[in-house]
Amino acid sequence: MRVLIDEDTAVQLLGPLAHILPQHQVEHITQIKWAGKKDRRVLADARGAGYAVIITRDRNQLSDPVE
Repeated sequence: MRVLIDEDTAVQLLGPLAHILPQHQVEHITQIKWAGKKDRRVLADARGAGYAVIITRDRNQLSDPVE
């Protein structure tokens, strides 16, 4: 499973998650050069790239039905 950590979540989470999920690919959005990308684009691109999970601290996404 591929896991993407959004840029509003600390990059320091990458190490512990990779440690407890060694069978999964865990990446931070800055590693794949998507920093600054708008949320809608991140969601669509992440789906297309095969990410099954996005970890984010963005609560505003819940107020937009499109996202």
